[in-house]
Amino acid sequence: MEGRVHCMGDSCWRKTLDCPTFPILLRISNGPFVNGSVNWLALHNLNSDDYKWENVTIQQLVVFSLDLRKETCKYILLPIGFGELPEDEPALAVLRGRLCLYYDHMRTHFVLWEMREYGVQESWTRLVNVSYVHLKFYDIAPNFLLLPVCLSENGDVLLLATKEKDLLNFVIMYNRRDDIVQFLRLPNNQIWAADEHMRSLVLPRPHPH
Repeated sequence: MEGRVHCMGDSCWRKTLDCPTFPILLRISNGPFVNGSVNWLALHNLNSDDYKWENVTIQQLVVFSLDLRKETCKYILLPIGFGELPEDEPALAVLRGRLCLYYDHMRTHFVLWEMREYGVQESWTRLVNVSYVHLKFYDIAPNFLLLPVCLSENGDVLLLATKEKDLLNFVIMYNRRDDIVQFLRLPNNQIWAADEHMRSLVLPRPHPH
């Protein structure tokens, strides 16, 4: 992978690094920014850019971190309790200023991990492991997306649920302490998304062949 950074006032993209890791550029996660670094889920020691998710091993999946100030990169290991790959690719987010990992588990549960100390594998803490039935979702299809939007100081989690086929959209407030779920239908039956926009641009791209 080749990394390029465009700073405000520059007239061109500046090359920062070369790295053999191939980032997973997801439709959901576009490189969350935390602790001065941009982060992607990546495949370590991948022999080919042409991969299938079902052939990926858990040892290959890491967080690729690009430090914009030092212009260096490193790998961050996933949680020790992340014992098996989910059926669908997981994703990264930033909540409360911390790096988070979330994914669907066996089409039955939504799981969310938070890294309390950036870059330290042992600091990963599982915050949410809630069943879809508890969230009042009974038909979990591949087009179903559950995205974490906000994590309050008292631990409540705000989730955006989108079921593309049926154009169903809900905002879910999950109270982890009391295990209470509240949800609100979004207006106009449209597909919604939430993201945090930063003031800098980073362009990851594969090497030209």
